Amino acid sequence: MSRSFPLCVMVLVLVALLMASGCGGGVGNAWLAVVNGNTVQISYGSGTDFPQYAALHLDSSYLRLIPTRNSGWGTSVILLPALWTGGTYYQAAPVTVTAAPAGDDLIINFNGTIAGLQVQGQVQLSPPDATGLRAVVAVVTTGGPALDNRPGEAFKPVMLSSMHISPTQWDTQSGFVGVQNVPLPANGWILNPPVDGTVFGLTGGTSAWKANAPTVEITLDQPRPITGWVTASADPNDDNIGFWAASDTVPANWSYTVVAR
Repeated sequence: MSRSFPLCVMVLVLVALLMASGCGGGVGNAWLAVVNGNTVQISYGSGTDFPQYAALHLDSSYLRLIPTRNSGWGTSVILLPALWTGGTYYQAAPVTVTAAPAGDDLIINFNGTIAGLQVQGQVQLSPPDATGLRAVVAVVTTGGPALDNRPGEAFKPVMLSSMHISPTQWDTQSGFVGVQNVPLPANGWILNPPVDGTVFGLTGGTSAWKANAPTVEITLDQPRPITGWVTASADPNDDNIGFWAASDTVPANWSYTVVAR
């Protein structure tokens, strides 16, 4: 998605939203973060050419990244953790954000509450390059409910959400843990039992539904059980794939790196 803004309009929009672009008088590349409804649209460019590379959904904490202006939108990273407590599953909740430049990077601070767990986090987004688009995410939690006894899914510090409803309609064609390719079933567990790992992700590509969907890779700060679930669906607008790192307790903090390529 490519958007072009006159420089004066760009600056006025950012001042109004209290979100700095670090535009430095229009010389060189800069970040542009603009709130449009419930979405923060994040672009990178110069002059009047600012193609969009990321989108953060304020109503759910879903973050989508694409590595080039020619990529298709696909797999999302859920910034807030998901968890089971009291027999109820909680996934996705609203967040508030602020954004400011830090050198060449963009710093996005986010806050949210899910199932009584207070979450503060930071996304450090680096400029896109030949290796893709990279973001370092750090999260801190306060409080938190008692988790249900559900090994492999009680608490999910980071989760990828995507779509695969048929061999020809998908945003992701398969998963991976380290160098191991992980096929996606039509329904049910992706990995059972979970596989311990520090690197996992969902592989993109081109299908009849989506051209140039990104491959999204997560590198954790420590090994965790990796697993996921496919919900059978015939709706290509339905995110029916969840692929996550798991914990049986609520960590006080964690971090990971996301690369979209």
